[in-house]
Amino acid sequence: MADGFNQLDQRLADSGYDEGLPASYPPRPDIDERPIQIAHANIWSRFAAVTGLVSALAGAALLAHAIAPSRLGVIGQVGISAWVGVSVAFALLTIILVVIARHSGTIPNRPSVGSAGIILLICGMLLTVAGLLIANSFPKGIIKAPARDEAPISSAQAMTGGIDKAVGQCASGWHDIGLDGYVGISQARYCTDTTMAYVVFDNDSAASLAKGPIRARVPDLLSRYGGGLQPQDLWLLTGKRWMVVGSKAQVTGLQGQWGGQAEPLMSQH
Repeated sequence: MADGFNQLDQRLADSGYDEGLPASYPPRPDIDERPIQIAHANIWSRFAAVTGLVSALAGAALLAHAIAPSRLGVIGQVGISAWVGVSVAFALLTIILVVIARHSGTIPNRPSVGSAGIILLICGMLLTVAGLLIANSFPKGIIKAPARDEAPISSAQAMTGGIDKAVGQCASGWHDIGLDGYVGISQARYCTDTTMAYVVFDNDSAASLAKGPIRARVPDLLSRYGGGLQPQDLWLLTGKRWMVVGSKAQVTGLQGQWGGQAEPLMSQH
């Protein structure tokens, strides 16, 4: 039997069948057998996106500060120049990082690398420019906080007591002022010791009509009632339905207690 198997093997060898199939099939020409490379995001482009975001946020803060500086709390206390500096500095840093990212990737100068940082940078610059334009056009902002107006106009005693508390006691007492020819005035009093006077109006209409003429008469009233101050030394504190005249220190001290708008008496003359 062994001789029979040997004869069969010899016949297969002679016929060439023993070569059999190849050990491995040759690779197909349309298949790339190189190791697959997974594309990872360039770390520099991520840094550029972060710095671009900071630039955009600083520009947004600047714009908000320009629109409503008195309603932003801590943000409103930061100067405009500081927000501009942050926005511009991080914009420049973003440009540098994008350049580095485009020259350090597997495919140099690829346009899509760092695109997020570029987009955020552009947004930050647009917001910064808009904020600067609004800040220059509206130095006090477009949206203003409502002014405090807490004068106790319903009581003459409360008015004089509040002024005494803010600037010092009126030793000689408060005296009525004769404002003949003016309607809609409920209170008008002065103190010679402190050279202060105040007026309270009956309603908003009377206040809007009489504030201007009474302001123009202050120098004449000052010469009549004395006090030692000149008109250019006086300041005016005005609320919705009241006016107070005094020195700058007196007016600013009372403003902290009642609110209102303080300005030099002669500012419009």
